[in-house]
Amino acid sequence: MLSVRFIVVLVGVLVGSNLLDPSLAEVMTSAERLQHGEYLVLHVAMCVQCHTPRDSQGHLQEARLLQGAPMPVQSPFPSTPWAFQAPTIAGLPGWTTEDAITFLQTGKRADGSSPRAPMPPFRFTQEDATAIVAYLQSLPSKTP
Repeated sequence: MLSVRFIVVLVGVLVGSNLLDPSLAEVMTSAERLQHGEYLVLHVAMCVQCHTPRDSQGHLQEARLLQGAPMPVQSPFPSTPWAFQAPTIAGLPGWTTEDAITFLQTGKRADGSSPRAPMPPFRFTQEDATAIVAYLQSLPSKTP
């Protein structure tokens, strides 16, 4: 009976603090959305590992962040189609906002195709995909 009482109290606390009402959730500001997108791109999805060129010692060229690069690893499965080049994603050239968000939520391009390995078929939430797209669109597509 103690567990039922605990659940009732917990639900009461959540309702009282508006945590169960999504309409009252705090809306992310633009700056927060960009910061969240940057975090996801750099530290969760690890986009920089394939989409950023490397120098002769294998270090990421931070001045050319996410501007496309030769694939840094070879396929461990010779019979699996493998991408040779990771495209530029800084600025998201060639992508609409909606198509990029859908891609990050489904792993499919607007034409229904999937990218070659090693690109994983991400399944980000709407909020996370929107933050990633906002961050990528905020970056210059080419550094002189």
